[in-house]
Amino acid sequence: MSEHTAMAATVRVAALFVHPLKSAAGIRVQELTLDERGAVGDRRWILADHNGDMITARETHRLVLIRPSFLTHDRNGGIRLTAPGLPALDVPIESVDRGAPVQNVRVWDDEVVAHDVGDIAGAWCSAAAGRTCRLLRLADVDRRPLAPRFAGTIDAHARYVAMSDGAPLLLLGMASIEALNARLLDSGHAAVMDLRRFRANVLVTGTRPHDEDTWRDIRIGEVSLSVGSGCTRCVLTTVDPDTAERGHEPLRAFAQYRRADGGVIFGMNTTHRSAGVIRVGDELQVLSFR
Repeated sequence: MSEHTAMAATVRVAALFVHPLKSAAGIRVQELTLDERGAVGDRRWILADHNGDMITARETHRLVLIRPSFLTHDRNGGIRLTAPGLPALDVPIESVDRGAPVQNVRVWDDEVVAHDVGDIAGAWCSAAAGRTCRLLRLADVDRRPLAPRFAGTIDAHARYVAMSDGAPLLLLGMASIEALNARLLDSGHAAVMDLRRFRANVLVTGTRPHDEDTWRDIRIGEVSLSVGSGCTRCVLTTVDPDTAERGHEPLRAFAQYRRADGGVIFGMNTTHRSAGVIRVGDELQVLSFR
């Protein structure tokens, strides 16, 4: 029996997440509707400084304590933000559509077109983050290109992405998290890493640890996808999602067994071929391997 055919017979979607505001808390959902950029509602909002540079929880850990929710069922009608010690902030989409100024925001190496939603939202987010910032929403006219390394076998030409770090989707096996937890416990660490730290969109069960590293083309339910590069992990994985306190793990553990390409890899950048819906419980079929 080959290494690939030894994989568990049935792989299914175990959990799905969207992260409306980049670096803020995610929302666990039962389904993801996929548009041309990725999961609807995912990474469509961002905080930026006065220079137009993105602000993330890598350097501003308190962002993980901001909890978004959607104001409409279609996830396109604005967001509500809550944070410790602050009243809730509602940002309906109408406040963005009615002449909100447009500016460029730097998301890694890209200039992204976004709407600044105003002083009230800016003041609230500044208080929540503990630093001066502005809240912006991705503009419909933006065309941030999808980098080929994230696309797998899909032609990245004329494909766009929202304000994620890389691909439209991040895929991770629950068995990979369990294997990490086992290593941490074996080394005397009482704190077990929970899946929120890894900010994946799609988590699957029924695999062995890191089976997802070997996949190239897959199908989830009726949606065809291709698996691109591995996800390089950073200090954000060490920030507790409930307290915003920073530790040392899991980066130290990753350094012992997940080194690749000058960093540590955990989870896979994944791109869908066309619009569709992914649901919890959907079966994942591996169509080809690396």
